[in-house]
Amino acid sequence: MKHEARIRTLAARYEACLTTEAEERELRSLLSDEQTLPRDVQALAVMLGGLESLSEEQLPRRITRPTRKAHTPWWQWGVAVAALIAIALLVDHFSTPYCYINGEAIYDPEVALANTDCLAQLEHLDQSFELLDALLITNN
Repeated sequence: MKHEARIRTLAARYEACLTTEAEERELRSLLSDEQTLPRDVQALAVMLGGLESLSEEQLPRRITRPTRKAHTPWWQWGVAVAALIAIALLVDHFSTPYCYINGEAIYDPEVALANTDCLAQLEHLDQSFELLDALLITNN
């Protein structure tokens, strides 16, 4: 190996990150010119060769595919509108009281029918109507 001293000097500087671009080119050229290299320098030559081939690689050309516009079918809009109307009707149905008993809003018809407190008031009303009927009959 005729340039062994120069290769070892440049290799030491390269491993210490002290080389300039010109020195790196010189090191690559010396390593490629030599036929037989010591084992420790061979590893550096392989690494530099690999880095050189990596630097020549390029990304593949970007493939552009035609994009399809986002289009929502009409039936999906119809389903969405129907769902909103159903929700609005259900909310209105459950927010409207079935009746009022003693000033309290009752939403469930079964609860309203089970509550018999309001029927006591109807008895007094019925007695009032009977009295009124009796007065009307006697006045005729």
